[in-house]
Amino acid sequence: MDKQFDPLTVALTGQLSIVLVAAAIFALVVSLLILWRYRRAVIKSMRRRSRSQILAPPGHMPADEPHRPPDTALMFDFATAAAKSNLLYRYARRRPWFAALIYAIAGACFAATMTTAFLLSTKMALLPWRFLYLTWVNAWPVVLTTNLVAAVTRRGQMIVLAIYLVGGIALSGSLLGRSPDLTVVQLTYLWLNANTIPSLLLLFFLNRRIRAVGPLVLVFMVFGAAGATLLVSVTSNSPKLLRAISDFAHSAGLGATGTLWALHLLGFALFGIAGWLILDSLRQMYERKQISDQTVSVDAVWLLFGIVNSIGLVFGGARWILSGLVAFVIFKVFTAIGFRLLHASRFLAGPRLLLLRVFALSRRSERLYHALGKRWRTVGSIQMIAGPDLATTTVEPHEFLDFITGKLPRRFIDSGQSLDLRISQLDVEADGDGRFRVSEFFCHEDTWKLALGRLADESDAVLMDLRGFSEKNAGCVYEINELFNLVSLQRIVFVVDDSTDQEFMRETMKRAWRQIKERSPNRRLAPARVCLVQLSRWNAGGIRTLLYAISVAASGLSPREPSRPSNAVGDPQEFSW
Repeated sequence: MDKQFDPLTVALTGQLSIVLVAAAIFALVVSLLILWRYRRAVIKSMRRRSRSQILAPPGHMPADEPHRPPDTALMFDFATAAAKSNLLYRYARRRPWFAALIYAIAGACFAATMTTAFLLSTKMALLPWRFLYLTWVNAWPVVLTTNLVAAVTRRGQMIVLAIYLVGGIALSGSLLGRSPDLTVVQLTYLWLNANTIPSLLLLFFLNRRIRAVGPLVLVFMVFGAAGATLLVSVTSNSPKLLRAISDFAHSAGLGATGTLWALHLLGFALFGIAGWLILDSLRQMYERKQISDQTVSVDAVWLLFGIVNSIGLVFGGARWILSGLVAFVIFKVFTAIGFRLLHASRFLAGPRLLLLRVFALSRRSERLYHALGKRWRTVGSIQMIAGPDLATTTVEPHEFLDFITGKLPRRFIDSGQSLDLRISQLDVEADGDGRFRVSEFFCHEDTWKLALGRLADESDAVLMDLRGFSEKNAGCVYEINELFNLVSLQRIVFVVDDSTDQEFMRETMKRAWRQIKERSPNRRLAPARVCLVQLSRWNAGGIRTLLYAISVAASGLSPREPSRPSNAVGDPQEFSW
């Protein structure tokens, strides 16, 4: 019988396609629903008051500490990235691209494997230019991975895409010149056939709003949808089993439609158990630092492309369905080797950055968080107090599974003892891919100030996003006062833009400066300067300036005397470090 009509081949192509499409649709809906419920649960718990005794954390200054106005005046300076001599800054800028290069090399090996499988399964000659072009086609996930790992701005993403397209155009021109029978339409079809479906699926799951849980939900849904489809298929191909199930369903009062739905649900449940075990194993691997949140997303990209592109190869034989998995294993081997080589020069315990912000920023907070995730997290960790603005963006695998199993309330800080425990459990070492982690502190209405004092006292640098800051933000006013008392101004960076009420901000800071306590580290500062970063436009220059200011603050360097004083609102004076 011709292989194109082989029942196994038809089953593999048809069923796997149905599984992927069904799993993607269900996973998208479920991800949005879970994130909505997760955000509601976090906000509801944040508004509660704890029932435990609140203890004053170590390092937090007594409330009765006497005040004495400082002898020096407070000055405001805007930072620039004019100087680039800071080692931490150089690492933070380069390491994401080193990681992207590792993924690109491993991706090229993946693409070459898939190309080889395609040519062998179709019995086509392995010609050099044909091989190069098909490898370029299969290397499209390199673009997605690079933009996921390293590119921060839209302009950077377009540059990565342009480099890929220029390489493809060059290969297409060479191939067309050597093969007169080929057309541009045929070459374009090859690319679309290999990359359209997985790209469309990933368009949803790599979205910033569901990226945190989307890949995990997709894994579970793939198993569930596969079980629902395969159980019905196996039953329909076994007359004895089909008759037994029909008799049982009839005795239970189920008709044909009810029996079909029951089989789908049973298959989903059975395979869903396997999917849940996979998720739990991912959680354990994450807690053992064998994977990171980024590797979960990156692996989902390459595994999906491998599965989708191997489906069409089964017409050359059922065994070719494994080619995608083989290519994925090769990808993982090369990434492991690459990051092992990079491991020798990475920071084992990087500086800690405390991220504070106006909770009403929402999308702007998400964009800043992802930029720090791609840059700062390659050199240091981030600690933050959980808020509604980033509740669904910063979900980590273990937090997601804790929420699903009803264990999220255990993560909320309700006493000084629980805060001490969370501080002692802080993960400040890099994962295998060289990235550091984000530690969220879930606080109740009456415990967030407790956490703020401890985190501010123990952080190496503090970044406070004051975009949108005004008189309405009483919580931010309290945070500014606490920072002036607990953290040296040399280690604090404030982000502002046109939405910041800078006049009120400066008055708030001057008032906090006049009221700093005797044991505040800022008593020893002369002169006292506040570092401001203007981030009115989201571009590469603004991100570099912000990253440089944070790096200098975390390095504990002192600023040099600026060439001229700057106290006017919005005066962007150069801030040389």
